[in-house]
Amino acid sequence: MAQNPPFANALARFVLEHAAVRGALVSLDGACREILDCHPYPPALRHVLAELLAAATLLASTLKFKGALIVQLQGDGPVRLLVVECDATLALRATAQWKDAAAALPAGASLAELAGGPEHGRLVITLDPKDGGPLYQGVVALEAASVATLIEHYLRTSEQIDSRMAIATDGRRVRGLLLQRLPGATAADDETWERAAAQVEGLDPEALLAPHAAPELLQAHFPDDDVRLFRARPASFSCSCSEERVANALRLIGRAEVESILAEQGLVGVTCEFCNRHYTFVAEDARALFATDRGAVRH
Repeated sequence: MAQNPPFANALARFVLEHAAVRGALVSLDGACREILDCHPYPPALRHVLAELLAAATLLASTLKFKGALIVQLQGDGPVRLLVVECDATLALRATAQWKDAAAALPAGASLAELAGGPEHGRLVITLDPKDGGPLYQGVVALEAASVATLIEHYLRTSEQIDSRMAIATDGRRVRGLLLQRLPGATAADDETWERAAAQVEGLDPEALLAPHAAPELLQAHFPDDDVRLFRARPASFSCSCSEERVANALRLIGRAEVESILAEQGLVGVTCEFCNRHYTFVAEDARALFATDRGAVRH
């Protein structure tokens, strides 16, 4: 009998039947590679970016919104800035700014080590509704060693939801598992929650990365529970940059600044910090951005 294909580039939500416990499983394979291969990230940064891609996707899956969830690391250590975005359609992108010292860090370096120490950085989680509503930001101290534990702390303190998260990556792909005890859970749910949470806490990373379909993965991780799996949603790498957005950015910096760049370089070149795509405006097209008639930019 033919086997189901391995779970990849998707997120699937699930519930444990007869208990107030829900969860989500995410697998980013080609999407993870595409994002990480946009820049020559050192191994430690690739590892953390992969973990944060999984964590951001799992977090986004718990929200009812049409905007974007942004996870941002700020520090003054080997990594100055790290940004991961996931929108409501599970479209992902990421970028980072790092110093040469980041190349000397081991592949399993923590966010605190990348930031230069717990007191030198912070993790900021932003919910941007994109519909005119207010931004929401939560700040997470870099006290825990793993990304999963940091996100658990965020959910417990900011959302008041008891959660367990496990993330496994080999630097080219990443899988993540989120388990949550829902509000309104009763004492009757205690046994199920404690058993399932212990399964996540003791999860073997190699088992999470095993090339199985989602039903087989969940059955292996929760053998004593009746798991109801919902239809998977695709997750993909998608950058929102465009020539129009770059043109608008150049208008914002103003004619004088654009003329200064033209005088020095003869053209205006802009590279997207996320996908590394390069946009070039020759002098005529750059000046046309400030003309009274702002027609289409010529190519």
